[in-house]
Amino acid sequence: MSVVVPFYGTDGEARDLVSALATLQLGPGDEIIVAENLAGGPLAALAPEGVRVLTAADHASSYYARNVGAEEARNEWLLFLDADCRPAADLVSAYFDPPPGPQCGALAGEIDGIGQGLLARWADSRGLLRQSVTLAHPYRPSAVTANVLVRADAWRAVGGFQEGIRSGGDGDFAWRLQDAGWELEQREDAVVRHVHRERLGGFVRQLSRHSAGAAWLNRRHPGSSPPPKIGRGLARCVAGVVAWTFTARFERAAFKAIDAVAIAAAAWGYTRSNAPPHRTVVRGASTSIVVFADAFPRLSETFVLNEVLALRRLGLNVRVEAISRPARPLRGGTRGLDVNYREDDSLMRRALDGLWLVARHPFRALRDVRSQSRWRQGGDHVTRLPSIALAARRVKTYGDSHLHAHFGASAALEAMRVSRFRCIPYSVAPHAFEIFARPTNLIEKLTGAKFISTDCAYNVEHLQKLLPPPDADRVHEVVLGIDEARFTRIRPLPGTRVVGAVGRLVEKKGFAHLISAIGQLEGTGRAVDALFLAGAGPLREELQELATDLGVAERVRFLGSLEPAEVLEFLHEIDLFALPCVIAQDGDRDSMPVVVKEAMAMELMVVGSDVVGLPEMIHPGWGRLVPPADSPALADAIDELLSLASAQRAEMGIRGRAFVLDHCNVDLEAEKVARLIRDMPPSLS
Repeated sequence: MSVVVPFYGTDGEARDLVSALATLQLGPGDEIIVAENLAGGPLAALAPEGVRVLTAADHASSYYARNVGAEEARNEWLLFLDADCRPAADLVSAYFDPPPGPQCGALAGEIDGIGQGLLARWADSRGLLRQSVTLAHPYRPSAVTANVLVRADAWRAVGGFQEGIRSGGDGDFAWRLQDAGWELEQREDAVVRHVHRERLGGFVRQLSRHSAGAAWLNRRHPGSSPPPKIGRGLARCVAGVVAWTFTARFERAAFKAIDAVAIAAAAWGYTRSNAPPHRTVVRGASTSIVVFADAFPRLSETFVLNEVLALRRLGLNVRVEAISRPARPLRGGTRGLDVNYREDDSLMRRALDGLWLVARHPFRALRDVRSQSRWRQGGDHVTRLPSIALAARRVKTYGDSHLHAHFGASAALEAMRVSRFRCIPYSVAPHAFEIFARPTNLIEKLTGAKFISTDCAYNVEHLQKLLPPPDADRVHEVVLGIDEARFTRIRPLPGTRVVGAVGRLVEKKGFAHLISAIGQLEGTGRAVDALFLAGAGPLREELQELATDLGVAERVRFLGSLEPAEVLEFLHEIDLFALPCVIAQDGDRDSMPVVVKEAMAMELMVVGSDVVGLPEMIHPGWGRLVPPADSPALADAIDELLSLASAQRAEMGIRGRAFVLDHCNVDLEAEKVARLIRDMPPSLS
């Protein structure tokens, strides 16, 4: 077991934590990791031998610190404790009595209170942080990470804790864990004692922070944490104070008075932001870009992050405006970046910034409000004006000179609206779904953009047909590049007959035809050793049933979503990469899947469909193209390549990598974006 503790505190609190951790009875291989939220904090000098102290100062967030500690852990189980908790000596053994089941993703131990003061006694009487209370949450069972044991595989499977937040990450993590199919169990005998606040100021700040987290949770999981009922609650408190005082039950009267303070603190906190303080705004660069995204950073959209990082390497100021964090985030994807999330923004900030925007630009605000119904009719999810005001206010504060939206859906609409308020140019980078399946208000978004960048010639041709001259001339091909240094083979090809594929389990990826092709090779003397499918999606059960029906269930292995490091290892373990894309019934399709380029960079032979942008990447020198939805042709292509001698396979892989390095360099492609932005006028007339 690995014990992981986030810490941000004084020298005295550090000494108390070290003493508390020393009481834990650990077994062979167990370890203690403390992640300090403060650079140069006191623990490094105080921690005894055997306690690893890590610095996690990039975000003022305990959830970020928990992730940093868990990433360094070496064991199957992660015991998350808070620094103000005092564990029982037998805590570790109590968690495994009885042993957790194979689908158990987390176990919630109990949290008792410590303290003799009035506030501590009140907190204990109200069950503050009590796991039995959170497990009975009316929305769904939850757990407080002050004392919770998590299976490392489950923690990785959901992308760890959401980073860059102050509170609420416990419930979000527990609910995402259950959504992913893991179970949450209770261990009443695994007890820690929480040191409750004794000072009123700290107590109020804690409750306010928790309430801000509750409001954030309610935005992510509607109905989970409704606003506190202030009027009725305060009336009952006043009545209680009077009644208990009149009957000389003074402690109960005091508790009712504290209840009133708690309600007021919760009401105040519910209007506040859940984001930790942002770093000082950096100004002065000639070009300052804000990238608009829907959910950031998505595990399946690493190309957005890669472009942001590449633009920063070019010396540009780049920050991100995102609507929300994804349910399955790319863990660590925001570290070192300045990212603002609309889901973090407080009700109060929205109201104030909304008034500011209307007062400053009344006619533009009227135009925006009048356009909202038209945008909704066009299929877009349209946010209210105060949410746009938040982004517009930050654009002014940061001094941004260009807005760049990835995808042509919600992010593009928000960039267009902010551009109209701030009178600075915006650009759009549409990809696939929002071009072909749901082109919501796409023409308007593209027409107003100063340029459009998209990742393959197939998309360029389609978009140019949508726009009349000379607007069509503003469509540019910017390939989604890869990091050639990272995607480099470090060991020889396996030399077996293992096929791999990566992608969401949805119709357009063509995985049903791939499994059918594997089935056709079965029993012919040409069977593959295995097919590894990495990805998650709604068709998993259907695809598993297909593999069973075709008699290849033992050969087809569903690996679920993989993190970038796991994808890299995956590409080392296969001999051939296949992505037989099709055009789905609703028109959805891929354009130029980045993972094909990553596979080619790893010197793998590739097989794909002769559809969308794949012919631009897959050439006879290193792969094969087959008609879409043609399982027999796909089976023949797979067998043809896997029948080649090792030297021929290696030679094809080398040619494929050379092509990728010449055509798909992330830094060179980012330079195209930077050049397009620099060529734009600094403001709109």
